[in-house]
Amino acid sequence: MIKALEKEIDNNILDLIWKNTTDAIFTLGHDGSVLYGNPAFEDMLGWKLSELNGIEYPPFIVDMSKEDHQVFINELKAGKEFPYSVVKRKDKYGNELDILASYRVINNEKVLAVAMYKDFTEQMAIQRKLEESEYCYRMLVEYLPETIIKQRDGIIDFVNETGVKLFGKDRVEEVIGYSMWDFITSDQMEEIQEVIDGVYEQEEFQKPKTVVGGILRKDGYMIYAEVKVIPIGSKEKRDIQIVIRDVTEKKQYESKLEYLAYHDPLTGLKNRRLFTRTVEDSMKIAEENKEEIAILYIDIDKFKSINDTYGHDIGDSLLVQFSKRLKSSVREQDELCRVGGDEFLVLLKGIKEKNEVNLITERIHKAFQEPYQIGDKLMKISSSIGISVFPKHGTDTTSLIYHADQALYRAKEERNQFQFYN
Repeated sequence: MIKALEKEIDNNILDLIWKNTTDAIFTLGHDGSVLYGNPAFEDMLGWKLSELNGIEYPPFIVDMSKEDHQVFINELKAGKEFPYSVVKRKDKYGNELDILASYRVINNEKVLAVAMYKDFTEQMAIQRKLEESEYCYRMLVEYLPETIIKQRDGIIDFVNETGVKLFGKDRVEEVIGYSMWDFITSDQMEEIQEVIDGVYEQEEFQKPKTVVGGILRKDGYMIYAEVKVIPIGSKEKRDIQIVIRDVTEKKQYESKLEYLAYHDPLTGLKNRRLFTRTVEDSMKIAEENKEEIAILYIDIDKFKSINDTYGHDIGDSLLVQFSKRLKSSVREQDELCRVGGDEFLVLLKGIKEKNEVNLITERIHKAFQEPYQIGDKLMKISSSIGISVFPKHGTDTTSLIYHADQALYRAKEERNQFQFYN
């Protein structure tokens, strides 16, 4: 039952993320094959997911051999991530695509990594044309969404309109002749400056280095940016090109993706995956401090009948109110989890007093006795609670949760009560 609920939560998360983006997002299995993909994945590459099932060397890979692809998969297994690099891919109809690809390692039992593809074919075509003509380069660079700066000895002698706006100025003339540090600062300022100062110190020019960090303007305006330093002159004429790309939305998207991977989208509480990790860490701390922790397994009584009678919208509203009431009833250091449906878990940390678990549980139970106002309906809803305590009722996460579940089963025999495992 618990596995089915976890699967339901994961599906809700995937639906939320994957169906509302134009970027192709898909997951890789440990053998390198594609497991799942969003609609944009099929639209971009042309293959249906069913056509890719079990193929360890997917047919859209064109810039690495089968052996190189296996090396890449092994690097993912070792925990190496590949954020935002342009790669070559091929769609089902033989068209070659320039793709901005990002691989984030998951490395759980089923999924090795989550990948995101953005079709950069048109942008890369523009870039190739820029290399052919300085005039075309200058015309196009003025309208790129990235800030483009050319400087020598720390002084700017070219900036595009995007850069003028980034620096909070109205005219190019207000920027030329100054250092970019006259307009902005960064939490990676020292690293960026070291790259700028050292880019011509190598015997041979290296690939452009990218530094990622926050950029703050003097008036308080802030973005998250990728700063790329590119040598475009010679050791005698040390011209530097600096490209600043605003990746705030990507950063927020990544953060949202990471958040949804570990939280329930309805209530915002931790999901079982993150909660389990938290319990494991808390047991170690409790053992070191000679304390106890407790697991409360909570179930809303007759929740199914509420859903059946009033509909899922009312049921969802009840769950949100229930989770808020639960949060207000525990201590700041305690952790909450929605397992799924109407089942919740509570981790009580740092238990030192013999009666402390009982007092907290009584407070929670008392809070659940108050009626819930949902729209024009006033509903009196009860709940049942099962409790297990570390180390008395188990010394591992699985045992503690299982024993709390067993205690909940006993509590539900009469409902609206709490029971300790014994």
